[in-house]
Amino acid sequence: MKKLLIIFLINITAFSLSNQSKISDDFFQMSERCMRLEKVPERYKAQFTEFQFPNDPIVHKYILCVNRELQIWDNNQGFDIEKIYQQYKGRANEEVVLPIISQCNQDAKQRNYELWCYKAFLCILDTQVGEWFKEDVRRQQTRTLTNGHQ
Repeated sequence: MKKLLIIFLINITAFSLSNQSKISDDFFQMSERCMRLEKVPERYKAQFTEFQFPNDPIVHKYILCVNRELQIWDNNQGFDIEKIYQQYKGRANEEVVLPIISQCNQDAKQRNYELWCYKAFLCILDTQVGEWFKEDVRRQQTRTLTNGHQ
């Protein structure tokens, strides 16, 4: 009976992990969607691919759109610390990830949600969490391009 329970728990865990969407996996798709929704000029696309985000109101709108689409942004709390932590808990414990996201949220906080999200996003990109995110997004982009999709 114990073996059956253990096998069941392993299968449930594997199933939930395989169905759990990774932020970095969805970023590429949400980026494309928000480029269209926010009518971001095509000239920004190459910069975004290189994780360069100019301080421009249309870029602020785009960043907010992407993070809302990924369901990791809230206009009252900023970035969802727990959801982001879930993506990187295999690389670091919560004592590493949580303070980084929390500090970026706090340092960038203001009434203008677009600017707050933009500044907090740039802050996160300049941390270890941001490096992991960039690595994962680049891996996903390579996989997507290798499979013949763009």
